[in-house]
Amino acid sequence: MTMVMLNQDESQSLREKKKIETRNKIFEVSGRLFKEKGFEKVTVDEITREVGIAKGTFFNYFPTKTALLVYFGKQKEELIYKLIKNETKRSIPTKDKIKNIMVLVAKSNEKDKELTKLFVFEYLRHYGYEERRSHSLNTILRELLEDGVKTGEVKNGIDVKRVAENLTAIYYYSLMEWLWSNSDYSFSEDISKKIDVLFDGIRS
Repeated sequence: MTMVMLNQDESQSLREKKKIETRNKIFEVSGRLFKEKGFEKVTVDEITREVGIAKGTFFNYFPTKTALLVYFGKQKEELIYKLIKNETKRSIPTKDKIKNIMVLVAKSNEKDKELTKLFVFEYLRHYGYEERRSHSLNTILRELLEDGVKTGEVKNGIDVKRVAENLTAIYYYSLMEWLWSNSDYSFSEDISKKIDVLFDGIRS
């Protein structure tokens, strides 16, 4: 039998890959079980049994079951950041950049409304609004508006800080309304229309 010897870097790379795969599997299985049974009814034992790992292994990745909510939030943040980063580099009008960013973020939530609803509401219940709130979207919107003022696309002298806060508030309010609603309407289309209305008032 021929033995293949791996160098230290290769071994570390394989271990890291395995860790990522295990973490993702835990998250994938947890999300499915939470959707099926509800967050409170799912136990760590159920999750580990479905994933095929020891209970101690689970706690190596997530110290508590609610830590999965934090991980979900971070995953969403990373996805949103990548979407936003690509969009801000495009040579298009300020309004289009802002509108495209908010629509892309909305569409990322539309991919699985029930899972988004579950994690958003459970996160709020466990950690509260102040713990959950991210300022990244607000900061990026403010920077884009400032660029718009410089290029003459946005009214000079406008309070860009307040406009950015309003845009962010519109997004999160619309998200909660959409998650609570029993109507099957498009969150991304709703956001798109609201951006059009707001820009009618701030366009230069």
